[in-house]
Amino acid sequence: MNSSIETSCHIVADIGGTNARFACVHVGQQDLHAIEKFPCADFPLFIDAVQAYMRSLTAPVDGVCLAVAGPVEQDWIDLPNNHWAFSRRELEQELSLPVTVINDFSAQVLSIAALADKELQWIGEPRPPREPGGITAVLGPGTGLGVAAMMPGGDIVPSEGGHVGFAPTSAHQSQLLEQLWLRYERVSVERVLSGMGLANLYWANARLLGQERELPAPGVTAGARAGDDLCRQAVTDFSEILGAVAGDFALALGAYRGVYLSGGILPQMLDVIDVAAIRKSFENKGRFQPVCAQVPLAIVLAEHPGLVGCAQALLRS
Repeated sequence: MNSSIETSCHIVADIGGTNARFACVHVGQQDLHAIEKFPCADFPLFIDAVQAYMRSLTAPVDGVCLAVAGPVEQDWIDLPNNHWAFSRRELEQELSLPVTVINDFSAQVLSIAALADKELQWIGEPRPPREPGGITAVLGPGTGLGVAAMMPGGDIVPSEGGHVGFAPTSAHQSQLLEQLWLRYERVSVERVLSGMGLANLYWANARLLGQERELPAPGVTAGARAGDDLCRQAVTDFSEILGAVAGDFALALGAYRGVYLSGGILPQMLDVIDVAAIRKSFENKGRFQPVCAQVPLAIVLAEHPGLVGCAQALLRS
């Protein structure tokens, strides 16, 4: 992408628990320019990261749209999965720019309509209907687990759905939950469907074998790729739980137009994740199996869906 833009632009940013991604868009357009990724840990304050990105630009900036991993209803924005917190009003004053803040998964669900088919990996046969209407949901594991939905009229329903309780669907998953209760007073789905979650599943499976072993998510994925049985079991559990939770949200939200799996974890696991297990668990809903069997389900392959969603939010404003 060009790092030099001569006409005025808006900054769009996707602020996750681990990385902050920035780009510029021309006013009234959606193409991304000057894409940069900064580790959140490199900047003590959020404004430091924004100003570092602004210094790299040659174009005047007219405004900022931020997608953040956390609640955005109040002026004070406190990101639960990293050390940043800021006041939207004070940020506007310090930057001398208008600042819009949306939930990161509101951006994810806004991005769906702008994605090409090659940026999606469909799981199963159903595809979204050609006619407009219906509810779309997006959920995705990254540093945490995000969930959002789009209503038929285009309204966004943000949520903290990643913090609902983990409900086992098999005896093995019940055993995993018993182990995880030793680590957490309450086990949310984010505790098993995230980078931290994949590591938790590895640890819990090791304990079921009488072992005390820890491995971060990249190591679990690499181990599964290399054929390690414990790593492969953790990835299988992750796949089955992801499908079950996605199916739960399809039913809870009435998201029969389609459910999209996004987030930073899945693109790094495509060669080891069990897509058949995802689809099977997604549909395994008892009397509502025939309903879920007709719901389109896809993995988002796009590199920067959060930034695309911010650009879409600007076009809607």
